[in-house]
Formats: sequence, structure tokens, C-alpha cells
Amino acid sequence: IECWLEQPQNTQICYLVPPFSITASTRVVLRPQQGTVKTMPSKYTEYSTPQREFGGASDAHRSGNRSQLRAALEQGGADAKVAIAELQHAMPALAFDAEGCDLVLEALDRANAQEMLAMAATFRGSVPAAACSQHAHQVLERLLHDLSGADAGFVAEELLGRGRELAFDQYGSSVICQLLLFAQQNHGTHALVDEVLSADVTAVCYHKQGHQVALATLEHGLPQHRHRIFVSLLPVLGRATKHRFAAELIATALLQCREEEANALAIAVSGTPGVVATLACHCFGVQIVRSLLQIRGIGSFVMQQIARSEKKMRKDKYASELLQELGVYQGSTLAVARRGGA
Repeated sequence: IECWLEQPQNTQICYLVPPFSITASTRVVLRPQQGTVKTMPSKYTEYSTPQREFGGASDAHRSGNRSQLRAALEQGGADAKVAIAELQHAMPALAFDAEGCDLVLEALDRANAQEMLAMAATFRGSVPAAACSQHAHQVLERLLHDLSGADAGFVAEELLGRGRELAFDQYGSSVICQLLLFAQQNHGTHALVDEVLSADVTAVCYHKQGHQVALATLEHGLPQHRHRIFVSLLPVLGRATKHRFAAELIATALLQCREEEANALAIAVSGTPGVVATLACHCFGVQIVRSLLQIRGIGSFVMQQIARSEKKMRKDKYASELLQELGVYQGSTLAVARRGGA
């Protein structure tokens, strides 16, 4: 499909791959190869990729030429280098659809360090759009995996100011997690996590995507960021221990936070009589019990609670699985009581 961008006193033709920028003075007219002209109303997008005149490289957007480029990449050698160079001219727009994304990822598999840096440079100015794209975010994550933290630093820098929003986005949250995994020493990554945890950390912990960012922060983030999550969880433990996402965070915080924080959290969780057995019999709470058993000084106490509630726990699916993991079988209550935690 040819997309005509008609602007005041200026009309030009270019090939575009969504998402693309639309200004207030732009009217988009789609002209199919056959049939009548259809006028589409202007639609604003939250993020936009920069417009590019692809010239001859725009052929990379056509399915036939994509097949040729893929074949050249598979051939390797000089043919692959030519294909990679042509793909660079069509980026980053090429990464925003499924087929184009697969082609770019294959090119990255075969690119050398210099070619990879050149491909990464094409995303400068387009990172926010790519981070929220179903397909382009995969390319960003591959670049974060393959490049050094310094070379990939521009990714975090371009996302600054959108940290909270991205943490709740299906694809943006995944990009933040990859930044924490592969560029955790980058100052831009630190600043981005600061934004995510700047307010209402509890909302992040209870959110489907947000809690993934919180998990990555506990595992790879700075101590002060872990502390913010610890502080947000402590007052809401009664509900959080049985919440699908928050329970996973508590289990992780018990093992990743500083010793004094982990101990305080463990005492708050397990201090109420009977709570260990109750958590062990809960589909989400049982993972907290597994973490409690690994904490020095707390594990032995938890084992004693399990011993007292063994009969009740054997009747529950999740608790009985935990007993099997611990090597506790029927009639071995005394052995359980004598076992110590980590």
C-alpha cells in the first residue's frame, strides 16, 4: 500500500511501517493497488517514530525483497554484509512489524560488533516507540543483551520521563527488566528505576507488569531501590502474602534484601501463630514459606511450625508438595521437628 502524506503546499510519497508520526495538518490517503481511493481520518499516536525517506532501501519493506534479504543473510559472507547494510537504511521502521522484526533479529545474529553498533544507532530518537511496540521491543532487548552497558546507555536515557508509564506497559516493562539485567550499572537505568519507584510503590507491586519490574529490581537493582520495595510491602503483608504478584515479591525480597530487612520481613510474616501452615496451604503463600526456610535463624522456627501442622498440611495439595520437597513423609513428624533451617 502506498501512503500519501498531503501537507499544506507540499505533497510527497513515502513508504511507512506503523507506527508513524501524524501531525495536526496531515491527512493520510491510502491508495490500494486496485480499487478506489480511501481517505482515512487523522489519528494521533502517543509515541512516534521519525519519518524517513528510505529511497532505494524502501524495497526492504516489500515481502519479495525481504525474502531475498533473508536468503542473503542465510548465505553469509559478502551477501550477508550487503543485506545488513541495506537493512540499516530501513531501520528502525522495519522492526515495527512481525516479519520485519524477525529479519532484523536474524541480521543481528549475523552482524559483527561494528555492524551491530550501526544498527543500534538507527534507534536513537525512536526508543520510546520501540519499547511499547509488540515487535520492535524485541530488537531493543536483543541490543541490550548483545551490546555493552555503555553502548546501550542511550536506551535508558531516551526512556527517562516515562518510567512509571512503561512499568505498567506489557512491552515497556520487559525492556526495563532487560535494562536491569544487562545495563544495571548504567546511570540512566538507575534514574529510570527511580522514576518507577518514585510514588505508590505498592501499586507497582500489585500490577501484572509492574511486579515484574519490581522483581528485576530486587534481583539486580541498587540496595536503595530494594529498600523502597521492602518498605512498601511491610505495612500490607496480611493481604500481600496471598496476592498472586505481591506474594512472589515477598518471597524474593526475603532472599534479596539486606539481612536486617529480610529478618524484619520474615518475623512480620511468620510471627502470628498458625500463619506458616496457612501460607503453606495457599497457592501463592507457599512460595513465601519456601523462602522463609532458607533464612538463617528463621528456618528452624518455620520447620517447628510445619511439624505442629503436619497433619493439616498433608490434606492440602500445595502443603503436601512442600512436605515432599522437604523429604518429610507420613509418620516422620519428630524428624521434622528436629530438622533445622538454613
